[in-house]
Amino acid sequence: MLNVLMFYSILFLGFIGSLTRNPVYAFALYEAVYFFNPEQRWWGSMVPDFSYSFFVVLLMIFLLIVNFKRVKENSLLKIPQFRWMYVILTLYGIAYFYSALPDEHYEALVYFLKLIVIVSIAYKLCDSAAKLNYVLYGYIFGAWYIGFVAYQLGRNSGDRVEGIGTVDSPDSNGIAAAIAPTLVMALYYFLTSKNWILKSLFVIAGVFIANGLVLINSRGAFLAVGASILFFMLHMYFSPFQRKYQKATAIFITVAGLAGAGSLMDDSFIERMKSIENIEVNEEQESGATRIEFWKAAFNMAKDHPFGAGNRGFDYYAPQYIPENIDTGRGRNRSVHSTWFEALSEIGYFGLLALFIMLYTAFRSLNYCKKTLKNKNQADEYFKMVAIQAALLAFIVAMTFMNRLRADVLYWLILYSACAYNVYVLKVSVGVDAKR
Repeated sequence: MLNVLMFYSILFLGFIGSLTRNPVYAFALYEAVYFFNPEQRWWGSMVPDFSYSFFVVLLMIFLLIVNFKRVKENSLLKIPQFRWMYVILTLYGIAYFYSALPDEHYEALVYFLKLIVIVSIAYKLCDSAAKLNYVLYGYIFGAWYIGFVAYQLGRNSGDRVEGIGTVDSPDSNGIAAAIAPTLVMALYYFLTSKNWILKSLFVIAGVFIANGLVLINSRGAFLAVGASILFFMLHMYFSPFQRKYQKATAIFITVAGLAGAGSLMDDSFIERMKSIENIEVNEEQESGATRIEFWKAAFNMAKDHPFGAGNRGFDYYAPQYIPENIDTGRGRNRSVHSTWFEALSEIGYFGLLALFIMLYTAFRSLNYCKKTLKNKNQADEYFKMVAIQAALLAFIVAMTFMNRLRADVLYWLILYSACAYNVYVLKVSVGVDAKR
């Protein structure tokens, strides 16, 4: 019942707030609904069987139309990472005509197109520093909810929590990758929030998210969190942009974080993380190391299919390229288990290049933001850019070990970088106040 009350409360407040206070609340609501995922929850039978996300998107479209005169200046094509995002979408559309599984590719293409449209609308609505905060809050809140659900259920499938994923991330590894980037964001807001109530809320969110990741037991997400926190802490310690006690704070947080992590980790989690160092390919049972053989197979497949083979193209052709001595478990039609090789096998060499450039330009645009903010001596906003970079790094690490080319969260992170670039670089260049 608590889950239902939370869902209805967020839905009601989100709709009212979007219509009466700030249009960008609609996208924050969309993020929350994505993680609540009522259609797939055990409490879903207690709420009407609607596509709630569809109605939230309609709300976003309505607000875009109502505010069009003001938001039309937020040009989509001025954002370099967006241009490459649209290239990836175009390549995915072209791949339909030669895809190995055209029906499945078409279904994936429609979902992907909807995702890109939603992200594009959200960019139009999110054109100030305050609004960027709101959408980041929405993401952290949604991740907190996943941590809360994991806490409620406990490990319900051996040494893992299963069945708490979202529409595009139904498995445990996928949902772990989706929430892993939010830990560094919660850390950033804890450090910069002046209000102790807000600080407490971000501490609570961080604890639930971290505990959820431990219960989910995803090795890729563990590496992702480690990389993102390390990236953020190194910037705090070595950045030329220093504030009073910043280095001491970085050291304290690192020590406290390690101590806190140690208290959350149990034997099951530790044993699973130890298996990361296993680099042997087991010919009798699939292991994490077996994925290297899948990646080699994808590379060999690309020689024969340089433009890719559409959605699940690798799955279709895998029996031809995975060595016979590699045991793939239930069948030979296996997933490639890496977004990089997913892009290569589905939309070819140019698709892989487009993915790389999209991520590179996202990082570079945030560097431009950091340069501008450093010159204006805006320390808190500067480290917000570092936090977004760290979050994007977390997802890049996680997606290296799973198929996430069309994941919602990947393009949310691209969206955050785009909004920041618009607010702190493009608008500043024409003299628009970034804070409003």
